[in-house]
Amino acid sequence: MRRRAHAWEQRLTEADRHPNDPILMEPGWAEARAEGTLQGLRMTADEFFDRPDDGYRYELVEGVVVTSPSPRLRHQAVAMEIIRQINVFLTRRPIGQLLAETDMHLGRAKGRDCVYRPEALFMTAEHWARAGDRLVGPPALAVEVVSQGSRRYDRITKKADYERFGILEYWLMDPERDAMTFWRLRAGRYVEIEPGGKRFAGEAIPGFVLDLAKVRKSFPR
Repeated sequence: MRRRAHAWEQRLTEADRHPNDPILMEPGWAEARAEGTLQGLRMTADEFFDRPDDGYRYELVEGVVVTSPSPRLRHQAVAMEIIRQINVFLTRRPIGQLLAETDMHLGRAKGRDCVYRPEALFMTAEHWARAGDRLVGPPALAVEVVSQGSRRYDRITKKADYERFGILEYWLMDPERDAMTFWRLRAGRYVEIEPGGKRFAGEAIPGFVLDLAKVRKSFPR
């Protein structure tokens, strides 16, 4: 008997694609849109998590699969420095769980699922205790590092969804522009927070202070 195909196994027409999403217009994403990936398919979160691993890095934006470019070495170095600092703090004060490159199902927007995969995320101990095989619901913190072609996607699409679903803080590192941006949720909207000097005291991880000078040292020169 012929297997019944999932709905997402049928390629979308142009009319079905996510309209005017910044990522689909960003230079540098042509390779991600190449034939053979799941790019542009519409699916539910359950279908997204159950898909076979084909080696590509995917996210689900309002029910549409988006392929992310692979991080470069410098990109990874920036993410690892932030992860290192937070891990050192959590070793002394285990108040939650830090995860890297983990899919998080934030919920549904406009009736469609959103699943993102930030460089790092922090969950409170209470949230971690409730977590099963999948991370469902917003973490306290999401960290992203801008990579080739992802700047508008990170600054517009992700910021809007992280705000909408209630992630307390969103840290965005942009090594190519030597920039660090920190947003904090206030009354349901993100407010940009200016760091004081060479350190940033976040609220998402109570008591943790990010050493910005050490992070900046990992930026490409």
